[in-house]
Amino acid sequence: MADSNITSRLRKLRFGRRVSPSRSVPTTKASSVSSQKSKTQLAKIDIYHPLSPSTREIRLLHILPEQPGSLLLGPDPISCVLSHVSLDDKPTYHALSYMWDDESLGQSFEDPDDVKRKKKVLISGFIFLDGQAVEVTPNLWVALWHLRRGANWFKSHPDSEVGEFGEKLDKEKHTHFTYENPIWIDALCINQLDVVERNQQVQLMGSLYQNAQCVHSWTGLEVPDTEDCVDMVESCYSKLKGSADTELETEFRKMLPDQTFESRWKTLSLICDKAYWHRLWIVQEFILAQQCTVHVGLRTINSVPLAWFVRHAKDIENKMIRKLGLVVFRTGELLPAIQTIQARYLYNERTTLSAILMVFREHKCSDPRDKIYGLLGLGRNKNYGIQVDYTLDADAVYQDSVRQILDRDRDLSLIISPSRFSCQCTKSQHNLSTLPSWVRDFRCLNEAHESLRGGVECNPSGHTQAVFSVSRHNDVLACKGMHVGTIIKLLPLCSTNVNSSDGLTIGDFASLASDAPNAVDPSRTSHSSSSSSLPERLKGLYAALTNNVRYEALAAMDEATFIHHCTSSAQDDQPDKNDVERLLNLMDNEALFSLNLAPPVPGIADARLPRGPVFGKCYPFCQAGDIIVALYGCPTLVALRADPLDQGCFKVLGEVSVPEFMDGQAVGMFEERDFELT
Repeated sequence: MADSNITSRLRKLRFGRRVSPSRSVPTTKASSVSSQKSKTQLAKIDIYHPLSPSTREIRLLHILPEQPGSLLLGPDPISCVLSHVSLDDKPTYHALSYMWDDESLGQSFEDPDDVKRKKKVLISGFIFLDGQAVEVTPNLWVALWHLRRGANWFKSHPDSEVGEFGEKLDKEKHTHFTYENPIWIDALCINQLDVVERNQQVQLMGSLYQNAQCVHSWTGLEVPDTEDCVDMVESCYSKLKGSADTELETEFRKMLPDQTFESRWKTLSLICDKAYWHRLWIVQEFILAQQCTVHVGLRTINSVPLAWFVRHAKDIENKMIRKLGLVVFRTGELLPAIQTIQARYLYNERTTLSAILMVFREHKCSDPRDKIYGLLGLGRNKNYGIQVDYTLDADAVYQDSVRQILDRDRDLSLIISPSRFSCQCTKSQHNLSTLPSWVRDFRCLNEAHESLRGGVECNPSGHTQAVFSVSRHNDVLACKGMHVGTIIKLLPLCSTNVNSSDGLTIGDFASLASDAPNAVDPSRTSHSSSSSSLPERLKGLYAALTNNVRYEALAAMDEATFIHHCTSSAQDDQPDKNDVERLLNLMDNEALFSLNLAPPVPGIADARLPRGPVFGKCYPFCQAGDIIVALYGCPTLVALRADPLDQGCFKVLGEVSVPEFMDGQAVGMFEERDFELT
């Protein structure tokens, strides 16, 4: 229940004397207070009164109406008060989604109410909270300034049917901010100095944003042509939202020659390029909101048409790249924004937390523990039994969380992490880590490798549910599955090798194919001992090379051309170096390998056994002797390496693609066994 004396408190603060600054409130996302405490000496004050965890009590912020400024004191500073409510009482409130930022302090932006005189608003670093001056980050200050500025307009136009810039208002859903709306803001509504309270409140953050009447996504200050861009998105949505993909592509093609349309599309790229979309905390805030208003300066757009437009813009541009070679919307560079915005359009509560962690693994946060905590509100098993605890280090948080997620999702895709072998982080980070190989190190922001499957759905074990157990004493994950084979020889693929003196040539593919032994021991099959022909071998190699959606979309060389060049001895019939480079660019930082199959079960029909060599694709840090397994509940084959310190156990290397064994062909061919992963 809201404080009964909130009105009198507002009145006292509005006309009373404000005390001088005496305290800084850290304004990073909820978990990053520790780093802030070391920077600022904090004095204790009595702004925050204890919350009741048993009733899921939270604080709400009330922004005071702006008062006329004076020549002596300047503009009226931003002033707010706090009240307490229980989420169990289903209160009506708004919430702010934003990123913290300290780089704009002392900078300024144009005052929209005094454009003629080109008056500037100086970005401040403090507000008044319950009568006391507290420090906030500049980005939060600017967000509060714009919210108050918008509320001023609605206060002056209480009966208006449209907003300040002609936007339609939904009076029932109330997606615009007014002074009547209390708002939840993590930096100010959580006592950042109380670790116990912070743990409890972060645990509630998914519910906080999901139950808010409207979430305001503050992306930052306005960019050029924002208003025209918003008009474009909303008009396209209104006109085309029910259209088929072919109709959408036709309409977009008609609009592209229009320079005005292109400039608006580029403005959308600028909006999507804002740092806001790269932050991990905003993902669940944006996705879970019942209603979401995206703010770009004073301009706003509803998230529904924005998500619709961005989703279709990406799909249509992919087609335009293939058909016209046209790139307007820089989807590759804007991937974090596209992932987040599309997720609001496509997300459903059946999605596993494993999948969510993988999709948003490159989004950034200042505290590595928030890689888990920042997404807990998402997924089909809310919170997954994971308790927020900022007294634990990142390794402990990751290991406990992965255990909980594996136990609930029964999906082993989360354990496939090549990052520890190939990430772009400092080596010391991994040297200091005590994580077992089956626990992903979520601190790795930049994995060097894409999925080898490239979007191809697979089920190599034939089982959708994982069968495993975890020992809490020696950190061993015991999984059931099948040993498929052992790597014999590798051919690393790297586009940079093409231009080197001993660079990769088309002949290297031919050599790998011709030198590879038959995958099955001749003593175990009645197949003729004679090997398959080179063209047949090259077909298998080509299948391993191109078994992903990325290659299908941007094919560099078809099978017949590949085989022709590999088997041609004429010097003048060799492929252009650029053709080879285009081929390798699609497979950069990958490797081809030949495989020696594990012993099949007794009595298996010869017809099920492959004739000739078997080829696959892996990451280049794999090596001869590594084994390939199909683990139950894992969507791809996995490469394992014997643990030199623990006999009989294995380290997880990463995913592997072998076309002949990606869809359950190993079932009944190889014996089931246990694999202990350390």
